[in-house]
Amino acid sequence: MRVGDGVELRWESMLTGVRRQPEWLAQGPRELLDESRPLLAGPAPPRIYLTGCGDSHYAGLAARLAFERWSGIPTQALPSLELSRYELELAPAGSWAVCVSNSGKVERTVEAAANARARGLLAIAVTYDPESRLAAAADIALPFRYEDPGFGPGTISYVASLGALFALAIRAGELAGREVDGLITDVEMQAEAAAATIDLADPIAERLAIELPDDAKVDVVGGGPSYGTAFFGRAKLIESAHSPGGAHELEEWAHEEFFCTGPGTTTVVVAPPGASHDRAVEQLEAVREIGATAVAVCPSDAPAATIADLILPVAGDAGEELSPLTYCIPLELLAYHYASRRGLTMLGFDDEHRKRLNFRQIFGR
Repeated sequence: MRVGDGVELRWESMLTGVRRQPEWLAQGPRELLDESRPLLAGPAPPRIYLTGCGDSHYAGLAARLAFERWSGIPTQALPSLELSRYELELAPAGSWAVCVSNSGKVERTVEAAANARARGLLAIAVTYDPESRLAAAADIALPFRYEDPGFGPGTISYVASLGALFALAIRAGELAGREVDGLITDVEMQAEAAAATIDLADPIAERLAIELPDDAKVDVVGGGPSYGTAFFGRAKLIESAHSPGGAHELEEWAHEEFFCTGPGTTTVVVAPPGASHDRAVEQLEAVREIGATAVAVCPSDAPAATIADLILPVAGDAGEELSPLTYCIPLELLAYHYASRRGLTMLGFDDEHRKRLNFRQIFGR
């Protein structure tokens, strides 16, 4: 997402970003893996920290499972402030601090890179801007590239962040001596699945957006890597449609948000096949029994599809660790259609004071 003064607030920018994701996936991750090899010559780190703010943090949550499965290295995904001001106290020297910021300007993430470097960690900047303050604060920078669609809630920027993290997860596996041949091909294959998901999900997301009332409470729920996807999906609803609701961990939903769920609420459960799909089915059942609307993000032939009131379909059969690359798409489309049909201004930036205050909070100006 482009930031700064003089940005144009056009909904076409968000939709263009969604539609460009498949093309980027077809080549971007492999390029980043190739670029990471000379930058990261070894040894394997004892621990890996994935950090960022907003979408960049959610990308870390979504990619953590891939790092651990592919490299065998303990990995944490933390907001930048938590890493910078707390977790670094006990972080072992030589660990990777992978600091993600599309703009490279986010104040807390720049701080996290600088503090990690000062404590003997290898600070890796993952950013669109190789000349940014984040890149300068880190030991090394792994810049991703895409054709910028213009200002809007991040879509292709999120997938590019994920692609960079998956490339680093493969590189960590190589350094750890793990068998990772073929994984980058698996990542690239999500390009075709992403394109098919756009075709499948777009008309259904538009229909749901039309049916949702203007004041709809929409909760998004997920476990494992889908916890990050749930937070990302909620972020798009907030940024585009100023929508009330929340993002919740799959199990914790039953312990808390369930009690605020009932007729008039919509609960979207991100349910890829994998370790927690059975629990996703159980939560969808509970949503329906309590009188709320149950929406599943899943393949049309998955068990969750038989329970939900509505399916936001996803194509492909990737392993759960790769699901964030495609399962974000129906949520992006829902947010786009819900906001644009209501004639809203993204992020509430028709209020100039709100925009200036937000930029000051995030970018320190």
